[in-house]
Amino acid sequence: MTRFGVQLYKLLVITVATKESDGFHRFMQSAKYFNYTVKVLGQGEEWRGGDGINSIGGGQKVRLMKEVMEHYADQDDLVVMFTECFDVIFAGGPEEVLKKFQKANHKVVFAADGILWPDKRLADKYPVVHIGKRYLNSGGFIGYAPYVNRIVQQWNLQDNDDDQLFYTKIYIDPLKREAINITLDHKCKIFQTLNGAVDEVVLKFENGKARAKNTFYETLPVAINGNGPTKILLNYFGNYVPNSWTQDNGCTLCEFDTVDLSAVDVHPNVSIGVFIEQPTPFLPRFLDILLTLDYPKEALKLFIHNKEVYHEKDIKIFFDKAKHEIKTIKIVGPEENLSQAEARNMGMDFCRQDEKCDYYFSVDADVVLTNPRTLKILIEQNRKIIAPLVTRHGKLWSNFWGALSPDGYYARSEDYVDIVQGNRV
Repeated sequence: MTRFGVQLYKLLVITVATKESDGFHRFMQSAKYFNYTVKVLGQGEEWRGGDGINSIGGGQKVRLMKEVMEHYADQDDLVVMFTECFDVIFAGGPEEVLKKFQKANHKVVFAADGILWPDKRLADKYPVVHIGKRYLNSGGFIGYAPYVNRIVQQWNLQDNDDDQLFYTKIYIDPLKREAINITLDHKCKIFQTLNGAVDEVVLKFENGKARAKNTFYETLPVAINGNGPTKILLNYFGNYVPNSWTQDNGCTLCEFDTVDLSAVDVHPNVSIGVFIEQPTPFLPRFLDILLTLDYPKEALKLFIHNKEVYHEKDIKIFFDKAKHEIKTIKIVGPEENLSQAEARNMGMDFCRQDEKCDYYFSVDADVVLTNPRTLKILIEQNRKIIAPLVTRHGKLWSNFWGALSPDGYYARSEDYVDIVQGNRV
């Protein structure tokens, strides 16, 4: 297709997902936001492409690409972009992708990486790069359809063979690289792989909207890939990119896919796990608040773990009142000598082993529930796991961590203070 003598190209995004996951839905949601045309391969197939993050594999993706690209082999006006989906978010739209791809002036562009995988012995065979990332990453590539087809038609291996090694061997072969005209996205203009680049990428607000910016190359990548052990960082970016939270509108996804309990005749069954793990002031008041929750009492069950002998009398008084409203109350006292972990697992089992339990709400006794609609508000969000923000007045303490340190312990995220102080809600 041409317009005013200029070739216009269509863009087709292809990905592989043999099953759906939260990451897949997030990917599709970001694609929908920018109006990408996405073709999902492998749906309903058994995954035979390897075991996980640190193992070789992924050949099944190339086999599926080989099969589908036969249908597009002669479409000169089609640009095909392959990307992973379980750990990828789009930060920009199709027009930006096409503009950056055409500016690269190559027929196929692969994502670039600072880490060589899976065969480090091939390092010397890579072209020298003076500025930018040197190594190929197969998690994302873009090219004119006939040229992408020429690459994937060379696949003759097994589903559990390594896709990245296959593409790498084509790229490091000078004759094949030049014949197909392949390059890498050395400065992350289109593709950003996060593994090995955690310190390079920051959240940037531009015209009120969020982008992930590579500060090393001053680029705004379009496809953000949380490859390897960078899923938590990707989740952080996903809290904002592309439009999850904006400076003008706040949380734009909080009303997405919610439910309205006022429209149902029968409320979901909720098991509440209460944990008294230390001497707790105002415990009788806390327990009484449970009975004032705006939720049908016939749909509630209670699990109470009390570690303190001092509070046994408070539990007895509460039980004598609550048993008339809540039919099932299980109390585990200090005589059981349970650790916190054991007690919390027992509380979860209280729900898991009950076929009628729809939701489990865990709450510590030193938390003050000030909103009687707490249960309804949380359930109406229709999320698999959700927690209310609990803070201490005038302090930066809260009931969540904003990030993890390399050793898996607490680290303060860039947005932690703004969240706790209510500036990013």
